[in-house]
Amino acid sequence: MPADIIFEIGTEEIPARFIPNALERMKEDFSVLLNEQGISFKTAESFGTPRRLLLYVKDAAEKQAEKSVEVTGPAKAVAYDKDGAPTKAAIGFAKGQGIDVKELQIKKTDKGEYICALKKEGGKDTEGLLSELLPRFLLKIDFPKSMYWDDKKIRFARPIRWLTALYGNKPVRFEVANVKSSNMSRGHRFMSPGAFVVEDKESYLHQLEANYVIVDPAKRRKMIIEQIEQIAKEKDGSVLKDEELIDTVTFLVEYPTAICGDFDKKYLELPKDILINAMKEHQKYFSIIDKNGSLMPHFICIANTKAKDMDIVKKGNERVLRARLDDASFYFKEDRKKKLSDRTNDLKGVVFQEQLGTLYNKVQRDATLSASYTLSLSFDTESLEHAKRAAYLCKSDLLTGVVGEFPKLQGIIGREYALLDGEKKEAADAIYEHYLPRFAGDELPKTNAGIILSIADKIDNICGCFAIGLTPTGSQDPYALRRQGLGILQILLSKKIHISLIGLVENALSLLKDKAKKIEDAKKDALDFVRQRMDNLLTSEGYRYDIVDAVLTEKFDDPYDCFLRIQALNKLKDEPYFEPLMISFKRVINIVPKDFKGAVDEKALKEPAEKELFKAYKALKDDVSPLIKAYKYEDALKKISGLKKEVDAFFDKVLVMDKDEGVKGNRLSLLKEIGLLFNIIADFSKIVTEKKII
Repeated sequence: MPADIIFEIGTEEIPARFIPNALERMKEDFSVLLNEQGISFKTAESFGTPRRLLLYVKDAAEKQAEKSVEVTGPAKAVAYDKDGAPTKAAIGFAKGQGIDVKELQIKKTDKGEYICALKKEGGKDTEGLLSELLPRFLLKIDFPKSMYWDDKKIRFARPIRWLTALYGNKPVRFEVANVKSSNMSRGHRFMSPGAFVVEDKESYLHQLEANYVIVDPAKRRKMIIEQIEQIAKEKDGSVLKDEELIDTVTFLVEYPTAICGDFDKKYLELPKDILINAMKEHQKYFSIIDKNGSLMPHFICIANTKAKDMDIVKKGNERVLRARLDDASFYFKEDRKKKLSDRTNDLKGVVFQEQLGTLYNKVQRDATLSASYTLSLSFDTESLEHAKRAAYLCKSDLLTGVVGEFPKLQGIIGREYALLDGEKKEAADAIYEHYLPRFAGDELPKTNAGIILSIADKIDNICGCFAIGLTPTGSQDPYALRRQGLGILQILLSKKIHISLIGLVENALSLLKDKAKKIEDAKKDALDFVRQRMDNLLTSEGYRYDIVDAVLTEKFDDPYDCFLRIQALNKLKDEPYFEPLMISFKRVINIVPKDFKGAVDEKALKEPAEKELFKAYKALKDDVSPLIKAYKYEDALKKISGLKKEVDAFFDKVLVMDKDEGVKGNRLSLLKEIGLLFNIIADFSKIVTEKKII
């Protein structure tokens, strides 16, 4: 009968960030492994804490499914002699397949007759197979970093301390890293470190909770949220929303216990972000805010134990936080002795990149790009001035004591100090926003100055690296150029900004002429790089690959314009006329030689069908041009689709390849003009059609 599989890997504390991905991969990879082995099962689940990774499989089959396997051997002429007796080749093949030579069969193929062995595979007991599968599976679990321990040659995230493995209620026996598997698990390291017997999932989970272990991350997360919200409510406040922190602390503890601590109100004089960062990044504490969104002099920490005297734990956390806030207060006071603008000149002593100069050189380039002709076409003069001022200040906070102590505050502290120095708000906001977006799903710049500086800073990084040959290869991208390329595109597409990427790249490279050996090569490579980022971005969002390719390879300059074209094509692809329209267009381009040149002579058109086509083309061109200029590509495509009738009639009634070279050339010129009309929007030859074009 089917039975459940329980597999627990007990370890020293695994870093919180390693666990979620490891659990997901465990569930998926073990499911694949069971399927490959022919072991059917109902469901697979994974759970985990810092000290244990658990895999649970419901109703795994008692045995592998049997399957017939045919293995082809040597040719019949080699396997048997002239008298029909098996040769050494046949005998060796049969032995290798574990069957009697008399069981060999003859198989006819296109290449002749061969011997083959038909045999049954599978049918082994699952319990026995698990003794081989589980240790192999364990050692293939992937972590960002792993380690050796106790002079062993085995690597894992952290040292393995126990292994619990059951099929049904029977222990599965094996050994890894001198640790023997058993049907025993362990409780909380401090509150209940003893071992207990595991019999089935229900009793196992019950015993874990009785021994202060909540193995289900979803349940721990819910407990944490309920506890911190209750504490905040008791303080007449609310928890500052932070999903990332909740996810982190969920995998820092086995038995969450929320504790509320207090800090001196004097620290509230510090900028809000300094306090939040000090509590979150260093201590993993939650902040409490009042109804107005202001910080309150309280924090919530999540302890991994339920001590007899929780007041001792509270005071210990308060003492640790006080030391962090004292440091922050000291650095803040020291920083305020000097204006942010007075630090910019000091950037001359900080190397940005050996070949690209100092951070001072970097901010000078950012300031020039922020006021460039390309960006000035899309933004007002005031925003450009704010961006230029922000560029001058945007790296200065890297030299402050607060950012040195709390690196994640770069940009945030720059904004705070700029405001305290009396800088314009939009310029101050741009100092923070020029780093955005920092990761997938991050917020985008809100101000025009922030948008301008973010684009300028990122394009300078990309062009600078391409100019000196520092390009991403494979998984290596030390300067995060892929992320910055995507960042530029996300800003342009989300904010609906039309801009010339070619102009932007040319402006950036013009500031690097003394650094780059081959400017034109760097320009081409940088544009191709950003185009590939856009290709990946849109195909990952579900846009058809051929439609994306058809637009981006035709003319990639204004990314938002390209997006509008792709969006229009993607929307119309399901319309009944779309496929026939593509087929008609491909008939046009297939017949015209690639390098053909010529102009249509209206007087030389003879046949009614070609005259009608030219007339319809001229009218359509006049209608379509203003729609294209207004970026109304969906309307333009609908108009163009009206030409299908005349195109089809032309091919039905007119011989393009006329014997008269003048007539033929004129007809090819007409088709060339029609093809160019289509290509204003995209290279339609790249769009895949179900029907083959002859």
